[in-house]
Amino acid sequence: MARASIYTLLSLDRYAKILGINPVHFSGATAGEYFPLRNRCSDIWLQHGWQFADAVSREDLALAIRDAELDIANELGFWPAPAWTVQEIRQYPRHHRHDVYRSGGRNVRGQMLSIMAEYGKIIQAGQRAITPNTPVDTATVIGGTLVYADADLDGFVERATITLPTTLTDVSEIKVFITGYEGAPTWEIRDPWYKAISGGSVEIRFYVWQMIDPDLWETYPTTATLDGPVAIDLTNLDNLVQSVEVYREYTLTTGVSATFYWEPTPSESLIDGLCRFCGGAGCEACTLTIQDGCLHVRDANRGVVVPQPATYDADEGIWSGDCFTKCRDPDFVKIWYYSGDFDQRYLAGHSLDPLSQEWANAIAWLATARLDRPFCSCGNVMALCQKWQSDLAAVSSTQQQAQSYQNAPDVLTNPFGSRWGEVMAWRRVQRAKNRLPGGGVA
Repeated sequence: MARASIYTLLSLDRYAKILGINPVHFSGATAGEYFPLRNRCSDIWLQHGWQFADAVSREDLALAIRDAELDIANELGFWPAPAWTVQEIRQYPRHHRHDVYRSGGRNVRGQMLSIMAEYGKIIQAGQRAITPNTPVDTATVIGGTLVYADADLDGFVERATITLPTTLTDVSEIKVFITGYEGAPTWEIRDPWYKAISGGSVEIRFYVWQMIDPDLWETYPTTATLDGPVAIDLTNLDNLVQSVEVYREYTLTTGVSATFYWEPTPSESLIDGLCRFCGGAGCEACTLTIQDGCLHVRDANRGVVVPQPATYDADEGIWSGDCFTKCRDPDFVKIWYYSGDFDQRYLAGHSLDPLSQEWANAIAWLATARLDRPFCSCGNVMALCQKWQSDLAAVSSTQQQAQSYQNAPDVLTNPFGSRWGEVMAWRRVQRAKNRLPGGGVA
């Protein structure tokens, strides 16, 4: 499992697959006669840029991928794969006359007022939640629930299998994490190549290079690494994690998904026969009034949601509507929701990753085009990287080559940039926006 401190929708392992990077070398490892190194410097990836400054690190790559995902999401109006949005602040709708307060939170049809979320394709209102221990637990080597095995009997232990009892029926909710980090998203082990529930138990399979102990990636540079990084030995099973935590990850619909806020209103007092605003002792100041509630979706594609003051009734299993604490509409509201695009293959049960290949490629193109350090990879990968990084707006002439490009205006005005990978990603985004209902997300 290649990981980074920055969570990305496109996993680092899947990025390596798109570019054709050796997955073992990408994870900083080798396995004797299997996945041999041509030389230490050009193959092995490291976790941090400061460990070997002459090459891009996994942390550098994760930052570029996340920036690419944000740029694509902001242009599309939705995330290319499902993601939780936390404490998004939106102004509550106000009366068109600035001198008038609105009260009751209703529109002209008598329904609760809606707001526009920042991202569309909303799947569900609520916060990310994980359920530890029940119905899934910790898998360990010593307990026999985490097993490393040579499945094809070729002398190389290549498979890691996790088997645990469960009462869950939705396998997509079951996630595996490095032990000790309480299910934090950046510590998820991605991506399993097999995951299924059968007979009251869940079985999850990874490759052994996805189970490398992440502590081994935090080594300091030494005199032994001056010429390049030293690979982790996969033939030594002590270099692999000895336990993992398995959680149910889901959207909590019984928790708060909207919180309303009112700014303080100066009190009035009668002074010298006149009603004046009080600014002295006893007047409310600098304290917001807060009320919790829930959220429901009015237009999923466009991101129109309806926040409402409410209290969850655990006995009935429903949200009961409340009146606003104040006798006027709130000033702003915080919302939590789960939104993004789903791969059709994932929805049909043919893939374990909700990120479609269409968007995975676009993210990879855009991220690679913006990297400013060379790859630790072979010539074919380097050539592909250089192609995506070539600037189509450049006009240059050297003794080795003459280079110029003729481009349409959309290339030169591309908001992502004029590099080849940026242009390809932008064109894919443009095609997708043209397919959205109503011509796009407003």
